[in-house]
Amino acid sequence: MESLTPRDDDHREPVNIWPLVARPHDAALPSGSNALCAAAGQFAELVSPVLANHLLAPVADRNGDPLLDKTLVKHSGLATAFSLAQQRRWAQALVETGIETVFLKGFANAHTLYPEAYLRIQGDLDILVRQADLQGTISFLMEHGFRFRSSPVNPWGMISDASFMPLVSADGVCDIDIHVHPDCYPAHRSLTTELVFAAARTIHLEGFAVSVPCREHAFVLCVTNTAKDKFDVFSIRKTVDAILLLRDAATLDWNTIIGLAKAGAFYRPLRFFLALLRELGVSMEGVPACLQKRPGGLGGGAFRRVVEDFRRLFPHEQPLTTLLWREFTICAEPAVALHNLGLRLRGLCRPMTGLPAGLSPPVKALHFSNSSNART
Repeated sequence: MESLTPRDDDHREPVNIWPLVARPHDAALPSGSNALCAAAGQFAELVSPVLANHLLAPVADRNGDPLLDKTLVKHSGLATAFSLAQQRRWAQALVETGIETVFLKGFANAHTLYPEAYLRIQGDLDILVRQADLQGTISFLMEHGFRFRSSPVNPWGMISDASFMPLVSADGVCDIDIHVHPDCYPAHRSLTTELVFAAARTIHLEGFAVSVPCREHAFVLCVTNTAKDKFDVFSIRKTVDAILLLRDAATLDWNTIIGLAKAGAFYRPLRFFLALLRELGVSMEGVPACLQKRPGGLGGGAFRRVVEDFRRLFPHEQPLTTLLWREFTICAEPAVALHNLGLRLRGLCRPMTGLPAGLSPPVKALHFSNSSNART
């Protein structure tokens, strides 16, 4: 596949795209259109051309020339619109079962943070149900042809205690990720399923309504998911979602966010995440000063490397050792990092499948060669 990034023989420092994403109307433009187009192309490869084009549209107007190829943007929009239509079809079907459901992550953010939901690329359709409704939800989906996907996992298996391997539709075009907790340990120590249900908002789509997390819970899930991804390339779309939420940072209930982070043992990654955004040039107006301090000590070196990764748009794949070191120094509290290490060590002896246990009849995973494995 041909790269979206234009050829450019200029070896100057690459453009930091993040201030332009966060403040497209007033952030300073870099000198040289080629460098700007190159950065926009790299960004588009990671978040999708249609989303990059939307976020950077004011920048393109100020630049006086398009930043991305219009054909690539159009094809990207058609693909995301198709994915969204499939997810809406099954979201409506789930709502009509009467099982109380909150829609999470990409699907929820697409419908609340963007003027058109198709702009936000879709991966899995993430849904939150109560443990008591898990059997009924799985039975409904399997009756309609869904099967659990079997895909390559780490040697220790899938250590998440919040969700399972995705269920894939019979035609392979829709993946549904069922959560019984909003996010894996330790987040659900404070951000519980019942708390998310109690504070959820209702949004109206074409012909039906869905529940999505309140803005504070949506921001917390951006933080915990980004930390779970070790601030690596898979976290980039959640970072964009968080930046959009921070455009109205003063209206967020920061006491609630800080309280959840402290009670749920993810205060460290919350502070790291906001310090990272500040370093990248995102406005912190309305964000408490206590959450913006750069990490020091062992986390200082990891912080600088993560900032560089984001600025250069992840030019290199990080080895497992680097990601695990990040977990111990910046992505988790020490006790949480040790907890996760224990799960991995146990999984090396008996890898965890990521399939629900104790369901009747027992569930099995099937291989789907044409199913998506995109993270949301």
